[in-house]
Amino acid sequence: MLKSKARRIELVLAFVLFIAEGLLYLTFRSTELNMFRLYEHAGPWVDSLREWGSGLSLPQWVRYSLPDGLWLLSYLLLVDAIWNKFDKASFIWYLCMPAVAFGSELAQMCWGFTGTYDMMDLVCYSAAVVITLIIVYSKNYIRKKIAANV
Repeated sequence: MLKSKARRIELVLAFVLFIAEGLLYLTFRSTELNMFRLYEHAGPWVDSLREWGSGLSLPQWVRYSLPDGLWLLSYLLLVDAIWNKFDKASFIWYLCMPAVAFGSELAQMCWGFTGTYDMMDLVCYSAAVVITLIIVYSKNYIRKKIAANV
């Protein structure tokens, strides 16, 4: 019972976080990004969203770094919901996107890869990994407690 309920919660949370990061991107990021080509024919709702966002006073890290952390957290929760365990087989799925995220940020800093290096991106990526570890550990702890009481 706990497994299926926890998985559903993780799937919903992953979806909500993915929508939230997408809305932050659409609202605050430069329309020069390639992702905006997808929305060229979406109608006026993107323009309305951007106009609404222009009146908000949010910290720069919320506009530019938080969406990256939310995206990574969404991915990690999705992986955990799918695998529902942490073992050698699932390790590659847990590791691949954090490796890409951290690697691309460090490549921007060290080798001038496309993009802008931002320490807050690394902080948000790290927070996503830590939150995922806390969730996975908590789920495993609760499962063990329930199994011990049965």
